[in-house]
Amino acid sequence: MSPSGSLYVPHAEEIIPNLAKLMLWARDHRIPIISSADAHAPDDPEFAQWPPHCVVGTPGQRRIAETFFHDAVVVEDRPGAFQASKEWVGQLIVEKPVYVVSANVNFDAILASLGQSRFVVFGVATEYCVLSDVLALRKRNLPVALVRDAIKPITEEGGRKAIEEMVAEGVQLVTTAIVCSPGFQDVGGCGD
Repeated sequence: MSPSGSLYVPHAEEIIPNLAKLMLWARDHRIPIISSADAHAPDDPEFAQWPPHCVVGTPGQRRIAETFFHDAVVVEDRPGAFQASKEWVGQLIVEKPVYVVSANVNFDAILASLGQSRFVVFGVATEYCVLSDVLALRKRNLPVALVRDAIKPITEEGGRKAIEEMVAEGVQLVTTAIVCSPGFQDVGGCGD
């Protein structure tokens, strides 16, 4: 999110105000938030493809303040790390060993705890984490809205192709203003 980050997404800082609005809207309306966070070992094989980033226990793994609630629950990538409750509201931070959040062994249990929900997806990078998360949800036949003004790609072409692919999979394109309007909430749940 920051130009000083080791895996900076160009212009990502421009969407921070919209990320903050979406997060606060969800919290204020008691909508569960599923956030993801890479959780890499210092010698992670992924670093052959990408610069070292999001190493567990380092400042680079922390979420930016606008997308982090202090009472968030972290779900590590190990069996049993997620315990469903009858109703949860707040933020789950799902750690993932790769950029695909569904790689966390608890992913399906988390989704099951929400029941039938609509998911609102936003963040970075459009053609990697965002695309893989959207496709994982659509593969499970879950409705997904993509917040166009709260995503950023690594490359413009990569972002354009990813959006085309997501739309072809039935994803609804929305804006922050649409999501943060009273009528939108009434037709489904939210996640990130």
